[in-house]
Amino acid sequence: MVFLSREEAGAKLASEVRDQGLVFDLCCGIPRGGVIVGSVVAQELGLPFGVLLIRKIRADANREVAVGALGYAGNGSFATILSPESAHEPREHLDAEIGFEKERLVLYAELFERYIPQTWERGARVLVVDDGIATGATMIAAVDVVTSMGCVPTVGTPVVDKEVMRQLVEQGYHVVAVHAAEWLMAVGQFYEDFHEVSDREALCWANRAFRPRRIR
Repeated sequence: MVFLSREEAGAKLASEVRDQGLVFDLCCGIPRGGVIVGSVVAQELGLPFGVLLIRKIRADANREVAVGALGYAGNGSFATILSPESAHEPREHLDAEIGFEKERLVLYAELFERYIPQTWERGARVLVVDDGIATGATMIAAVDVVTSMGCVPTVGTPVVDKEVMRQLVEQGYHVVAVHAAEWLMAVGQFYEDFHEVSDREALCWANRAFRPRRIR
């Protein structure tokens, strides 16, 4: 399965949520591509929309490989998730990478401040959306942030690596996906249009779906 765009992927994900009869209190997108997909899902399902800030922790030898992720939990606090592969990384590199990405997250928090949920209702059902899941590190950081707020997260994505999906389910995560791929090398291989999303474009999509509401 190949999606024409993130917009089409979002519409199909919303349809999958409906087909499964799932109900949520909030939909959150992960910048930047996940904000487009999540915005469409929120609009299709009539859900409040928010942004979850996540940054990948990249390998020293190959910047395309993620060995973990950082999530912004608000009020200057962070959730740090390291994959088993991170054990092979130099400690100095990990410390530097984590410090750098924390600084990036703080800047992102200022940029997306309006769309970051400031208070969360305990037990709220939150659909956490990204445009694809290859390793799971970014999504795990995102759902851990949601869980730390006392909410109940569900993973939502148009496409996910089948083995990663199995691992997520085994770890207790509920996953809603349009397509589980046998071999997912890169998320972009499942999109005809997978252009790099700018901060400005992500903000525009966040604004389309945003409805002021406090999740408390």
